[in-house]
Amino acid sequence: MCYVKDTGKWNCPCHPRKTIDAASASLYTYLMQQLHPATNKNGSAGGCAKGLLAVVPSVMRFIRHQMRRHRQMELSVPQFRTLVFLNCSRETTLSAMADHLGLSRPAASRLVDLLVKRGLIDRHIPPDDRRKVSLSLTGRGKEIFHSALAATEVAMVGQLRELPARDLARIGESMKILARVFAPENCRLSEEK
Repeated sequence: MCYVKDTGKWNCPCHPRKTIDAASASLYTYLMQQLHPATNKNGSAGGCAKGLLAVVPSVMRFIRHQMRRHRQMELSVPQFRTLVFLNCSRETTLSAMADHLGLSRPAASRLVDLLVKRGLIDRHIPPDDRRKVSLSLTGRGKEIFHSALAATEVAMVGQLRELPARDLARIGESMKILARVFAPENCRLSEEK
């Protein structure tokens, strides 16, 4: 581990002139402790899976907290989660959105009605199949989502900024690999595997 506690301050033995705040050091220590037992020394898929399952929930908890913290206050959490989902799933259906949010179709429909009235999402109903409702973000919906995303990115930079360059490079390379492995065309969500 790069950071060690020394006389009430967190110092980096690899970079003696650098100090970090206790909150950043605490998160770093926690993540490293989570990674340690799951370190994948032999390069096995099982070791990688254990490592991801140990660390990803902590990262997602941080991201969710920041996204919710920076959402516009007139939005409820389910409304904001709808914007997040629609940003990632362009031209999606009401059923897919309801499933993602854990809502019944009638509850999801009421949520959509409200967001359409507020000008945050568009609802498109094809004339040839009125059962297939397609949803997408409006310009205003995208603006609200991207504002919260930018603030979350700033918060994440604050958490990562004190890591050594070699660790940041390793994280970056790992993200590229994960993006490829879990890309929709490579990732089956059913029980097929």
